[in-house]
Amino acid sequence: MFEKNSIAILLVDDEEINVQNVSHFLKKQGFLVTTATCGKEAVTLLSQAHFDLVITDLKMGDVDGVQVMKTAKELHPKIEVIIVTGYATVNSAVDAMSQGAFYYLPKPIKLDKLHALVLGAIEKTLLQREIIRLKQRIEAQRGVTQFIGQNQAILELKDSIAHFAQLDCNLLITGETGTGKELVARTIYELSPRTDKRFLPINCGAMTEDLMANELFGHEKDAYTDARSLRNGLLESANGGVVLFDEIGEMPLSMQVKLLRVLQEKTIIRVGGTTEIPIDVRLLAATNRDLKEEVEKGNFRQDLYYRLNVINLHIPPLRERKDDIPLLVNYFLAKYSIPTGKTKNFSPEALQRLQDYDYPGNARELENIIERSLAICDDSEIQSHHLPPDLSKIHSFHISNIQTNHLNMSLEENECQYILSILRSVDGNKTKAAKTIGIDRVSLWRKLKKYEKNGIKVE
Repeated sequence: MFEKNSIAILLVDDEEINVQNVSHFLKKQGFLVTTATCGKEAVTLLSQAHFDLVITDLKMGDVDGVQVMKTAKELHPKIEVIIVTGYATVNSAVDAMSQGAFYYLPKPIKLDKLHALVLGAIEKTLLQREIIRLKQRIEAQRGVTQFIGQNQAILELKDSIAHFAQLDCNLLITGETGTGKELVARTIYELSPRTDKRFLPINCGAMTEDLMANELFGHEKDAYTDARSLRNGLLESANGGVVLFDEIGEMPLSMQVKLLRVLQEKTIIRVGGTTEIPIDVRLLAATNRDLKEEVEKGNFRQDLYYRLNVINLHIPPLRERKDDIPLLVNYFLAKYSIPTGKTKNFSPEALQRLQDYDYPGNARELENIIERSLAICDDSEIQSHHLPPDLSKIHSFHISNIQTNHLNMSLEENECQYILSILRSVDGNKTKAAKTIGIDRVSLWRKLKKYEKNGIKVE
């Protein structure tokens, strides 16, 4: 049985005496009750707060009960709505039930009947939520298994994901490009208590500073020339959920200050506004950079780093767990063979080449290689000549670069050399290079421009 004092009910009626009587009764039963005396007010409240049940009069002057119900179900699909109506409009109430109302209650309201309906509606809502939560947990457990492999580091990572998903703390996910940082974040969300709310990934490398501020915090009407109406920001829309700041190392310093304030105060201020708006989100951050080194360079705020790095989950690169490559190969073969209905395998020579390669793009690069090989192979077995022609050349470049220059190069210079090697492998095609690396084309362009600005030779 549920705790009544945790159940929030929205009561809507344009007759003040009805609102007072029913509200008093429900509060006496232990429920949390919010009231609205018109449909327009109810719609506003539904957009601002979470409710477990709506009880609304059918006939109201401005916005009727059916519209209140439709709005409630658009914002909260699993919410139940009880329609209250006069005897003369019972047929309309029955029509409302066909559109999704839980039940209708004729006036004058019998409080014992209302109480029974409220209990039934709440139990149905909570049961539906529990079913959804169980399904999501099953899917999330499957998500954990997407980290294919029996390498000890991966087994420990899976255990950490399952454990830290339950803790409502900030978390930093680190790892090279293509290792699966967003998959880790999404799995943490699906296993967390916030799974019935929104998961919002934000790519910090894909937005300009001004656009990021406007997107994250929203804006007030007339905040700038084209701001013709109030707009809620992404953080407001994700209230109660989980937000992933992907490529957090790309965030400008001025935005880092604003994000730090959000973490400290748990409030935001819209662009052009002065009112502090409370928000409740769990923040995850992901990066392929060494944020400690970025702090030392002055590119990342130390106080923000400590705020984010409450828990650190590191995903090992594929070259450090080559014993898992055959398992990953079989997984991706099955994944891309299912749509065609044709099963193919790699020849021993081709498989050996895959195992010898160091994968600067990690598992995502391996997946792209297998998808490409299946697409061009008409035989039952994938041979070495079906693999990318410069796979060996990229491999030798990567190894020689690590052996000779790695210790004398900065992380940014190593990243630049990796990106240039990928660009050479696709004949300079930036769209293909961005896909292989796992970023969008704009982010790739920004990285190349930044390297040039910092004096790193790009050719």
